[in-house]
Amino acid sequence: MAANRGRKPAPAGLKLVEGRGNGKDSGGREVVPPPAFRRLPPERPADLSETAATIWDEFVLELQRLQLLKPVDGPALQMACEAYARWCEGRQLLAAEGMTYLAPSGLTKVHPMVGVVERASAEFRAWCAEFGLTPAAEAKLVSPAGDDDGAENPFAGTG
Repeated sequence: MAANRGRKPAPAGLKLVEGRGNGKDSGGREVVPPPAFRRLPPERPADLSETAATIWDEFVLELQRLQLLKPVDGPALQMACEAYARWCEGRQLLAAEGMTYLAPSGLTKVHPMVGVVERASAEFRAWCAEFGLTPAAEAKLVSPAGDDDGAENPFAGTG
């Protein structure tokens, strides 16, 4: 029986933004700053598909500008980019072959690529949320260096 995992813990930056100020969360507890990871982009894997490589470059450019990447993010970013590439390839195949096909039995069936596209879409959306790349995730995002909008660093003076 799987344990109930409940809600994911909020990132420290979000706790501060929603908190009482002076380094306290909404419950008045001290917020511990996250580890000071090296904020460098991961190396682009040589085996990325062409579509995945294109979106990798776009993601890295923006996420690095916000100083949200670290070298160990490479595998997760690679999975996100390849999920996107699978989704694109599946969409192209469905556009060419259609969403259904006529089985030898004479029944009309859903093309198997429909499931691939749906799973790739869900996987990509999940990875995007992890990197703050969905509208809902972006609203909760706090980058270590700010995002050039003039807002103060919520961790300034908490260490």
